[in-house]
Amino acid sequence: MTSVQPGTRQDRRKARTRGAILAAAEEFFAAAGPEAATIASIADAADVAVATVYKHFAGKDDLYLAVAERALEHNERHMFAVYGSGLPPAEKLIDAAAAYLSFYLESPRLFRLIALRQGTPTDESSAGPVAVMLSERVDRMTQALAGVIEQGVADGSLRAVLPLDTARFLWGAMNGAIALAQRPDRLRLTEAELRSALLQGTEILLAGLLAEPLRGPDGLAPRLRDRLHALIGSNHSGRPE
Repeated sequence: MTSVQPGTRQDRRKARTRGAILAAAEEFFAAAGPEAATIASIADAADVAVATVYKHFAGKDDLYLAVAERALEHNERHMFAVYGSGLPPAEKLIDAAAAYLSFYLESPRLFRLIALRQGTPTDESSAGPVAVMLSERVDRMTQALAGVIEQGVADGSLRAVLPLDTARFLWGAMNGAIALAQRPDRLRLTEAELRSALLQGTEILLAGLLAEPLRGPDGLAPRLRDRLHALIGSNHSGRPE
C-alpha cells in the first residue's frame, strides 16, 4: 500500500490559499494602485480571513513584493526564452517584440504592475524593496536586449548603433504603444488597433536598424516581414512554429 507523505494535503491547501491571495492582490494593485488596496479588501476578495493573509505575508508591502516578483517571473519567461534562443539577431528582435506583446495580452494586470508602474504602496519609495527589485530585474532584461543588438552589430546584420541606448528606446517605445491600450477614454486602442500600430512601428524601426543585406525594396527583407506579420499582425501566441 502506498504511503502518503504527512503534510502533503496541507501544503497543497496552503499553496491554493496563497495563490488566491496573490491573485486578489494582483487585481487590486493593478486596478487602483497598491496605495488604495487594504489587507481587508484583499482578504475579502480572496475569501479568506485577514488573519490568514498575515499567516502568508508580513503585510501589504510584503504582499506587493510577492505580486511584483510573480509578474517579473512571468515576463522573464517570455523574454529570456527569446534572448536565449539560437536565432539570428534580427529574428530575435522580432520575436522579442511579439513575446512582449504576448505577455501583455495574457496578463495585462501584471504588465501594468511592472512596465507601467501604476501606483506604489504608501511607504514605498524609489529606494524601497519593490522599486529596487523591479528596477534591477527590468534593467537585466534591457541589458539582455542590448546584448542581442550588440551581437547584430558585431555580425553585421544591424547598423553600428549604441546597443544599450537602442534597447532602452525599443523598450520604452513598446511600453508607450501598449499604454495606449490602457487609456480610459476614446483614444484607447483595441487589440486589433494595438497590433496594427505595433506592426507598423516595429517595421519602421527595424527598417532603420537593419543592415543593407536584410533590407528589401520597401524596408524589410521578405522573410523578416513575413515573420513580423505572422507574429504581431494577427491573433498569434507570440511564438513561431
